[in-house]
Amino acid sequence: MPVRKDLTRCDGELPDNEVHVWHSALATQERDGSLLELLDAEEKDRASRFKFPGPRNQFVVSHAFLRGLLSRYLQTGIRNIRFRKGAQGKPELAEGDVGFNLSHTEGATVIAVSRARRVGVDVEAIRDNVDPMELASRFFSPHEAEWLRSQATDDRLPAFFSCWTAKESYIKACGGGLSIPLSGFEVIPHPGVSELKLDIHGKPEDSARWSVWQLDLGRDLRCALTAEGTGLTVRIGQWSFAMLED
Repeated sequence: MPVRKDLTRCDGELPDNEVHVWHSALATQERDGSLLELLDAEEKDRASRFKFPGPRNQFVVSHAFLRGLLSRYLQTGIRNIRFRKGAQGKPELAEGDVGFNLSHTEGATVIAVSRARRVGVDVEAIRDNVDPMELASRFFSPHEAEWLRSQATDDRLPAFFSCWTAKESYIKACGGGLSIPLSGFEVIPHPGVSELKLDIHGKPEDSARWSVWQLDLGRDLRCALTAEGTGLTVRIGQWSFAMLED
């Protein structure tokens, strides 16, 4: 189904058959302490535990971004947003039917939102301090590891992150965390193909319940989205805090 980069403003409209993905370059969102004041007491406490300003700023901006975004979809004030932990520890709204998931990496945050369906998103900056084949041998399915080995040497690192983010997005959508073995399912990216095929080993009916996409957010990032359901449209936009002033 289509992936469209056509979200230019957040007006709160969220049809049942759409998943909205908003991304932001954190370096462009650095502001004074006003963003910290948008967070609740628990979030402020978590922010205070960071030893270094970079990760602390990333946490504050990302969570203020999340609150600002959800306030638009819920048509309420930012400070009215309340969270709780789901049955498997995944954060969710205390009230309302909007599902969400947040991911951030070096300098970027991505948030997926949906209505009455589970979603998971994962973003990673491509970095060269990992050994892709060593990690693939530990965490990928045999088929995925074979696919990665077949890639040209120069393409192997970005290919690893493409597959890794796809797998992580599915685990985050399920909310199962470490209870889901990474080698127990596979989702192999293909160049130029947005929607991917999920294969949960031995569970074809479960596999068919989910949709997975790889999203193009820039050459130095790899991002993937998983949503519960089929026949969905993904819409992508770039977030700015100026949207709160529209």
